Amino acid sequence: MSDTLSDVKVSQQHATKPPPIALGINMEKPKFPQYAVYSKRLESFESWPEYLPVQMKDMVEAGLVYTGVGDSVRCYFCGGGLRNWESGDVPMEEHGKWYPKCPHILLVKGQAYIERLTRGEKPETDGGDGISSLKDSVDSVNHIETVAAQSCIQMGFSEDLVAKAITIFISKHGNTDFKGKDLCEILFDIEENPVDQELSICDENTISECFGNDNQTPDEVEQLEPLETLLEENHRLKENQMCKICLDSRADVIFLPCGHMVSCPQCAPALIKCPVCRQTVNGQLKAFFSVINTKEN
Repeated sequence: MSDTLSDVKVSQQHATKPPPIALGINMEKPKFPQYAVYSKRLESFESWPEYLPVQMKDMVEAGLVYTGVGDSVRCYFCGGGLRNWESGDVPMEEHGKWYPKCPHILLVKGQAYIERLTRGEKPETDGGDGISSLKDSVDSVNHIETVAAQSCIQMGFSEDLVAKAITIFISKHGNTDFKGKDLCEILFDIEENPVDQELSICDENTISECFGNDNQTPDEVEQLEPLETLLEENHRLKENQMCKICLDSRADVIFLPCGHMVSCPQCAPALIKCPVCRQTVNGQLKAFFSVINTKEN
């Protein structure tokens, strides 16, 4: 009797085990592998009518291939078709809305993106690595008027400083779900380590604007040398994270079972073997990077 109960428990565990795609692991192969390469999909749009309101580049990034008929397109991975494009349509969103289980969308955007679409929410536009897009999103939504921001202002912090704290929070966490406590921690860090916080929102192109370079004494120049070293190291680390195929986007796709991460979501589906170890790729998993706050709550 005990053996029977044991077998039942084991069978129940296997029955409730989620499929790989539910865990974010893609083990499917593209229906049209010849268009798994970004450049091949782009070539299919050579005859794309110019009067149509959607850009070819957006179509290609969404994994879509032009069929050559009207404005009909088809996904190279799931095979799903879309047409009747209107002004304001976002190909990635439309693709994810109509085909939420498409491995291309899950690999490029992740499950959270699909869930936001399902709830009828407008997914946030990717900001890339640049801080300018993050500042634009802060200004457009006017987060300075939130309760959390206003509570910090009431504590005596200036609006400019609170706005900077909001920008730093978004750059670290990739969202705007901040609370007053989160902003206060950043504000205290800014007061204690202003240079470190400025560095976190500067890059190689804006360093002169952040710290200035006019009328500097030799001592001041010497003090900036470690900062330049940090920027060089930051640039090197960014290069190491770039896709080894297109050398343009971040490599954030993990190949299974080898575990190497050398490709971006746009290039990964075209690879049958891992470029590093030459092992056959049986599955792909999107990795998400985040900056962990080491302070205890």
